Amino acid sequence: MRTQPHLARVSRSVDVDVAPGDFLRVVQDYERYPEFVPEVKAVRVGRRQGNTVEVTYWLDVKLKLFDFTLRHVMRSRERIEWSLVRGGEFMRANEGAWTIERTESGGTRATYAIEIDLGPLVPDALEKALADRGLPNMLANFKTRAESLRETTR
Repeated sequence: MRTQPHLARVSRSVDVDVAPGDFLRVVQDYERYPEFVPEVKAVRVGRRQGNTVEVTYWLDVKLKLFDFTLRHVMRSRERIEWSLVRGGEFMRANEGAWTIERTESGGTRATYAIEIDLGPLVPDALEKALADRGLPNMLANFKTRAESLRETTR
């Protein structure tokens, strides 16, 4: 058991061959995450208030199905931030942001940065592995989703 909070901090970027606005739409389409992020089994999107929406996720971490709620805030067309509303025993902290930039080729560089503490039930080593290995897989899922939607609209 941990004696003090431990935040895993990770940031990764991916280049995507779609315009920033198209990538932003994929990020904000929370209801569809279960279609392309295998660990997300279900999502409930709350009422939108201005640029803010609360989203509850049911996440399969192979040991158990956990749910947690994040508040997503669109700060600009280039940045969406989130913070933990409710995490239960599974998650003590979860803050982060998507930063979306146009590349010289007209595509998108999407950066996902997160600070997370999965609480005393999850060992530090597993938490770090989820962040270090899970994040590149998740970014690949978002890239594939955005690029496949571009292909269907051509």
